[in-house]
Amino acid sequence: MNRLILIGNGFDLAHNLKTSYSDFLCWYINDVLESFFKDNSHKDLLVEINSYGSINQKFKKPINLEETLKLFSNIIKQSGKNGLTFKYRSNFFKEIVDRANQDIKWVDFENHYFSYLKRYANAANYKIELIRDFNDEFEFIKSKLHNYLISVEEGVLVQNPSKFDNLITNKYLKKDFTIIDIEKEKRPENIYVLNFNYTSIFQSYLPSIDEIIPTRINHIHGVLNEPKKPIIFGFGDEHDTDYLSFEDKKNNELFKHIKSFQYSKTSNYQDLIRFINSNNFQVYIIGHSCGLSDRTMLKEIFEHDNCKSIKIYYYKWGKESHENDYIEKTYEISRHFTNKGMMRKKVVPFDNSDPLF
Repeated sequence: MNRLILIGNGFDLAHNLKTSYSDFLCWYINDVLESFFKDNSHKDLLVEINSYGSINQKFKKPINLEETLKLFSNIIKQSGKNGLTFKYRSNFFKEIVDRANQDIKWVDFENHYFSYLKRYANAANYKIELIRDFNDEFEFIKSKLHNYLISVEEGVLVQNPSKFDNLITNKYLKKDFTIIDIEKEKRPENIYVLNFNYTSIFQSYLPSIDEIIPTRINHIHGVLNEPKKPIIFGFGDEHDTDYLSFEDKKNNELFKHIKSFQYSKTSNYQDLIRFINSNNFQVYIIGHSCGLSDRTMLKEIFEHDNCKSIKIYYYKWGKESHENDYIEKTYEISRHFTNKGMMRKKVVPFDNSDPLF
């Protein structure tokens, strides 16, 4: 039997990388403000700010998102006064800023992209040009994210490269399985790491793990600074009923940032399918939200006949037993199952699960 490990953004955050959605938004708005205070103007696909008078304050970089949004809001409120003008060039980005204090995660952002795309697709005054412009805005955000993550990853060192050896390579436990009977608790034959992050932090752990069990890593969403492995960012639920209606509209712009089509740029997805077809496997979930923006892939993994168990390594934020995200993870996982009874048989119960740290 093999082991399939899903690595998500929670893994990077656990390594103190500022890769959350709020970290990125804070960085981008600060970049806009710094540009404006330096040149008295800033213009890109999302916002435009100009000052035709003197700016009465110097730019002092805020230390967190709350302070950044406060400064940004003050600039917006001053629009039309003392020669200062502000304009959102993207209504999508305006909504992002308006919702910035709602503890939004990357999966929420990708879902919001799809919701916004549906507005254009289902509008009475349906226009291809508006969808094309919206996709250009999203592509701009994607390019900014790429640049941001490169800057975040630079100089990051993993202090203990064998830290996850025991967790990743431990033996199968009989109590983790109900679909099949494990005669003997032993280590997996192969380990396959499906890395949904764009960073390469997990790569630091690979040599020591591979010495114990043959291990491969699949950067399913691409790699930073590698044009032949472009980053994949968008929406990935082709089972959504609204998505199915897109096919009748015969407008290819609607599919530009749908992950299913982006996967065809490399052989990574096919390599994953070959792995899950090759043998029985248990899934480890480490730092992945299991949200709908990756539903196409996760449904294929979780519902596969060879998938015999799904083990959640949950995030624990307090001392109390309920202060963790285990139950929320099960809610998300259930959305990828048509047969809910099979889901309950595959997901390892909380009392047999462990926190990641």
